[in-house]
Amino acid sequence: NFGRIQLTKVSPNKTVEGALGGAAGCVSMALLLAWSMHWPFWYLTGTAFGLIVFLASLFGDLTQSVMKRDAGVKDSGNILPGHGGILDRFDSYIFTAPLAYYFMQFLIIPLMGLGPWYK
Repeated sequence: NFGRIQLTKVSPNKTVEGALGGAAGCVSMALLLAWSMHWPFWYLTGTAFGLIVFLASLFGDLTQSVMKRDAGVKDSGNILPGHGGILDRFDSYIFTAPLAYYFMQFLIIPLMGLGPWYK
C-alpha cells in the first residue's frame, strides 16, 4: 500500500511517500543542474538547492491549502476547473522564487568569484 501515509490533514491527498518522491526528484534535478553549470562543490550546493526548493514549494502549496480551507472553498478560482484554481498552479513559486534568487545571489555567485563585489 504505497502512498497511503497522509502527510497532513490540511491537504488530505498529500502523502509522505509523495513528498519523499518529490524531494528525491527535486534534489536529483538540482544536482544535475549544479553539475552541468559547474557550481563550486556541486554535490553540496546542488543538494542544498534541491532541498531548499523542495521545502519552499511544499510550504507554499500547504499555505495555499490552509488559505482555501480557512475560506471554505475547494478551488481558488474557476479558470482551471478541477485543478484547484489558477493559484494552485503558482502557489509553490511564491516561496521558492525568492529563496532561489537569494541562494544564487549570496552563495553560488560569490563562490564562483562573480558578482559586482569582485570587479
